[in-house]
Amino acid sequence: MGLLRQLIELCLLRIGPEDLPGDARLPWFLAAGYVLSGGLLFMADEGFAAGMMQAALDAALLAGFVWAALKMREHPERFNQTYAALMGISLVISLLSWPLFSAAPAEIAANELHPAQIGLLALLLWSLIAQGQVLRRALEVSAGMGLLLIFVYFMLSSLTIAALFSGSGPA
Repeated sequence: MGLLRQLIELCLLRIGPEDLPGDARLPWFLAAGYVLSGGLLFMADEGFAAGMMQAALDAALLAGFVWAALKMREHPERFNQTYAALMGISLVISLLSWPLFSAAPAEIAANELHPAQIGLLALLLWSLIAQGQVLRRALEVSAGMGLLLIFVYFMLSSLTIAALFSGSGPA
């Protein structure tokens, strides 16, 4: 199965991180793709370099979070596949969000959501579900715990990025 197909299958919850190749280069290849997509995604609003820096910080924070969680559960050998799965999901969701970011209005209207904003919210929720499923399988925890862990990571990452980038949103 090709890598792109595997990433889509991951996003659709049909496979888990254990189904990805264990190659140590894969997670870093996917992280680089995610960082590049972050730069391109935020190029119009914040600039290419700022978008790449935010995405790079998010990728680094995720690597640390995953390593610590796997180490605590005594499964550090699962790092490459778990981190690759999470970066792959992030990359796919980032690419899918491009047209929605382009269509979303620059100004937020009070009490009114644009369809693109609803689409972005749906992608965010789906990303959390898919990434929670990866953590569930890698850490051998319940689905609720996997979702809680990825939500905690999302909040920590978002707050860190917002604090470091003067109120900018997460990558």
